[in-house]
Amino acid sequence: MKTFLKSLLLAALLLPAACSTPQMALDGPLQTIDAMPVKGRQGWMLNQHLSFGEFSTGKVQRGWLRSYDIPFIIRFSGAKEKLSYTMSDARGQAAEVFCMGKLSQKDLPVFNEFFELNLDWQDVFSGTASLAEGREHYDFILTNLNQNNWFRPAEGFIRYQGGLIELQPVDRLANGQRNLGQQPLGFQFVYGGEVVGAVETLNNGRVWLKDGLEPKLRLVLSSVAAALLLRSELES
Repeated sequence: MKTFLKSLLLAALLLPAACSTPQMALDGPLQTIDAMPVKGRQGWMLNQHLSFGEFSTGKVQRGWLRSYDIPFIIRFSGAKEKLSYTMSDARGQAAEVFCMGKLSQKDLPVFNEFFELNLDWQDVFSGTASLAEGREHYDFILTNLNQNNWFRPAEGFIRYQGGLIELQPVDRLANGQRNLGQQPLGFQFVYGGEVVGAVETLNNGRVWLKDGLEPKLRLVLSSVAAALLLRSELES
């Protein structure tokens, strides 16, 4: 009887840990910042909107339904797997975001020329965030997303006139253990050598942005974070 009671007590103590939701590790100043939970990622997709913190999207469109004089759109308007949305903040700033899933083989040479890369695989997710009524473009790309992260981790960046923001995959949990799965747990944004934001793509998703960032940079990072949260829908 005593043995049974001890076993029952041990099980009760271990249950919260076993049922706790996995969380990805954070670096640097993000460890002291409250996460922004994501709303709208799960559930009915017909009239989907994402929101977190002071940011929210308009209706997520499966496709590019409007014509724009944006280099990314002009080059890749024929892509089969794509989505678009408008990301807005509490200040009234807005970004038009366009995302594209897997490339076809015939798109690869044009894609390599546009991003000044030399890719020989099709495991690519990319897009652009357009600000200031189309006068400013922030093109982003991630590769190796479906490779085993032990041997070929995902890598990417956000490119804009005069600068680059790194997109670093996160494969470690908050408890220090390394994730054994194929997909990253989320991504960090590295700007000027410092981690300034992150997005967790587990479960419903969470977003972190460093305090004191310029409003425009916050909008760009939130726009790309939303793209990464929506990416799995292009892969399905």
